[in-house]
Amino acid sequence: MMRSLWSGVSGLQANQEFMDVVGNNIANVNTVGFKASLINFSDVLSQTLSGASAPQGNLGGMNPKQIGLGTQIANINKNFSQGSLQTTNITTNLAIQGNGFFIVSGDGGNTYEYTRAGNFNFDANGNLVDPLGNIVQGWMANNTTHTINTASSIKSINIPQNMTVPAGVTKNISIAGNLNGGDTITEMSPAIGTDNMNVLFNSNGNAIGIGQTTQTAQLDTNGTNDLGATNTTPDYNINGQPIALASGATVSMSINGTTNTFTYGTDFTTLDGLANAISNKFGVSASVSNGELVIKNTGTNPITISNIATTGDTGGVLAGILQNLQGGPGNSATIPAGGNRTSLPVFSKPGDAVALSYDGGANYNTYIYNYSSSNAGNGNGGDFSTLAGLVANINKDLTNSPWGSNSTASINQDGQIVITNNSGSSQTIGAVYSNNITLGTILGTLSGTTAPSAICASQPFEADIHNTSIDVYDSLGNKHTLTFNFRKVSYDPTTQQSTWIWTASAPAPANILNSSGTLKFNSNGQLTYESSPLAITVNWNNGTSSQVINLNYGSIGTFNGLTQFSLPSQTTSQTQDGFPSGSLQSILVNQDGVIEGLFSNGKSYPLAQIAIATFNNDNGLMSKGGSLFAATANSGTPVISTAGTQGAGTIAPSTLEESNVDLGTEFTNMIIAERAYQANTRIISTSDQMLQTLLNIQ
Repeated sequence: MMRSLWSGVSGLQANQEFMDVVGNNIANVNTVGFKASLINFSDVLSQTLSGASAPQGNLGGMNPKQIGLGTQIANINKNFSQGSLQTTNITTNLAIQGNGFFIVSGDGGNTYEYTRAGNFNFDANGNLVDPLGNIVQGWMANNTTHTINTASSIKSINIPQNMTVPAGVTKNISIAGNLNGGDTITEMSPAIGTDNMNVLFNSNGNAIGIGQTTQTAQLDTNGTNDLGATNTTPDYNINGQPIALASGATVSMSINGTTNTFTYGTDFTTLDGLANAISNKFGVSASVSNGELVIKNTGTNPITISNIATTGDTGGVLAGILQNLQGGPGNSATIPAGGNRTSLPVFSKPGDAVALSYDGGANYNTYIYNYSSSNAGNGNGGDFSTLAGLVANINKDLTNSPWGSNSTASINQDGQIVITNNSGSSQTIGAVYSNNITLGTILGTLSGTTAPSAICASQPFEADIHNTSIDVYDSLGNKHTLTFNFRKVSYDPTTQQSTWIWTASAPAPANILNSSGTLKFNSNGQLTYESSPLAITVNWNNGTSSQVINLNYGSIGTFNGLTQFSLPSQTTSQTQDGFPSGSLQSILVNQDGVIEGLFSNGKSYPLAQIAIATFNNDNGLMSKGGSLFAATANSGTPVISTAGTQGAGTIAPSTLEESNVDLGTEFTNMIIAERAYQANTRIISTSDQMLQTLLNIQ
């Protein structure tokens, strides 16, 4: 009878503890990271009334006779299944998806505790702490390399809110875009002496177009080509029109009132022959020099030339050349004693040329564009390729003209050719002739009379340029603006490559070494050449050390950087790797547990990484309250790793893991515990009634 009483008592005690577990689960239904507990029962050792016996002969075996003595608690385990995740939008709220625990320490890392509750925040000293002030453990990033060594020991995570990062000096600049290779530009700059004439433009941005022919003009210096229409190698005027005299064509002119007519085929066939005929008939000195028919007055009295006319002259080409001897059609011109006068130039090969007269049109000097000439640019031989070469030729011929050696030609800051009259008297430049209409128009404003000490100027010559600026940083984080100027300086008709010069500049007091270089592009617009070194050295003269900045304009033979298409010049992208110093503005945490700092200079760096601990036996952990667990001998040694590795779950930032208590299950367990408790009380009451009945026997 007493056994049943004790069994009932054990049942009351066990189910009371069952209710305690259920009550604790329900009480923590809103506790962050809480794991519900499960209770299990086992019976108590039974009282054996008789043991078992084996079968013997004809007698069968017998089973043991035992009476149980009640129940007891077998174990109380945690349910470590995943709880629901709740977004909080708080950066330092973290949840683990999968296995593992956050590691915290309240004694500077001497001992560790473990938790699933990730409701962390930063304290006044920048420590990442839990609600109890325990510091979250992990790995700190190297402040210089911004790398995290997860093979090292874990430490308390500390991120000061006033944290700053040093400036990053600019070491590399990349520029991509297009440099205009077309015949019309909108971005231009005054030409300078080194610019080749074949890449210059007028003030409206239209290409002059000089040098686009494949043939270089050549003067008929001897005047020996046959002027007839059937000649296979005719002579030409400056516009490239051939002289084509028909059989029996005539040239007539008057000198001092006497008129003579010269017949082609009879009196002359060449320009030199016409000069000889004029000398013989008029008794004057006529010859061919530098492709021009020259009449010299070797006498003491002036001679007057007029009435120059031709017949059988196709297009009047020869007439147009000769009529400068009389100052133009319908005019008359007087040559003083000792003076001379020329026709316009005659060419054996047409091409780009310009003819200038420094004595009002009496005598002309012809300058031929010749890209490949060794004389081009130095004022020798009348050839030129650059603007400076043309000016050098003009200066040479000014010396031998009425302007004299004191008068000079130069290129001003506006890209104009300027001639200064230092002769002491007024001087006149005649009409300008050129086969290139644009070039003739630009130089045409030189024509006219210039007073003493005054100047005459051409229209501006413009260069094809493109400017782009980029901000860079020195070693102290100071921002400086570098400007890059790209200037087209030449086009080689043989290789069909265009050459550009780049120049880097910065405001004073900065000083730049290796500040310019050369780029070349082929006819497809591809970059084909870069001069070396492709780097500039800048001394800012502000107390910082000089810095070398590497330049990247794209890969040779590709279109991945600078190109040269017939499109407006533009910069499509430019990058540099420098930055100013910055202060910490905010943090982010990724799923690997890396805490990344966002700084005021726009940079972001990893600052720390949160460690995760996993155990062979999570139920071996001992609960310490405050959502904390401690390792025990039966939990196993913790394996410390980063999130997402070695069996550890990943981290969900700005999220908390809710309690995994299931209220439906707990309410059911409550009913079960209550009914079991009631049933055990019935055992006691029934046993008591039976004892009372026994006591009532008389």
